[in-house]
Amino acid sequence: MVLCDHSTWIYITFKTSINRVMIFCSNEKIDHIKKQLVPVITNTWINEKPYQYYDQWNNQALNENNPITKNVSESLYNIFLDRINTIFRNYTIYEKNDRIVCSYVSNKDFKNANWHNHNAYGSISGVFYIKCVKGCGILFRNKDQVKYIEPKENELYIFPSNLDHYPLPSTSEELRISCNMNLMCKESINELFDEHNLFTLNHIKR
Repeated sequence: MVLCDHSTWIYITFKTSINRVMIFCSNEKIDHIKKQLVPVITNTWINEKPYQYYDQWNNQALNENNPITKNVSESLYNIFLDRINTIFRNYTIYEKNDRIVCSYVSNKDFKNANWHNHNAYGSISGVFYIKCVKGCGILFRNKDQVKYIEPKENELYIFPSNLDHYPLPSTSEELRISCNMNLMCKESINELFDEHNLFTLNHIKR
C-alpha cells in the first residue's frame, strides 16, 4: 500500500498471475450523504424487513421513488465518475451505461453473501463504504489467491469489474452498509487498467 496525495493505490499481487491486480482506494467527503442514507436504510430494514423477501442475495437498487435515496444515488454516482476521471487517462462510456446504485446491507437478520463479480454490468466497479462493522471487510480473489481488505467508512474502492470479491456480512445487530455501482466502457478492462492508462501511477512513491 502506497500513499498518493489524498488517495491510495493498493497493489494486490497474485502469485498465479503475471499481472498485478490494482484496486484504487480514496477517502471521500460523504458524511452529508451518510446522514441522509443511513436512517432511511435503517428504518426500512427495521420496519419493513425487506430481507424476508430475499433469497440468496440482497444487493438492491436504491429506491428511485424515494427523493432522498434518488438524490443520494445521483450524488454517489457523480463522485464515482469524478474519481474515475482522476484515475484513467482514456475511457469511453458506453451509450447504454446504467447509472444504477445498489446497496448491500447485512446483519444477523440477513447475512447471505457469495463470491461474484460485476463483469456483466460494467468495466469499472466502485463500492462506497457507508457503515462498517469490524471484521466484516471484503475478500478479493484472482484464481486461487485470496486477499482480505478491511475498508473504513467513507472510503471508495474502485477495481476491475471482472475481479471476484466476497463482502463479509455482519452477523450482529449492527448493520453493515455499502453502495456499489459500475461504469460500462467501450475499452477492454485490460486496456483501462493498463499502467500507461492510469494518471495516478505517475505520482506514486515506489
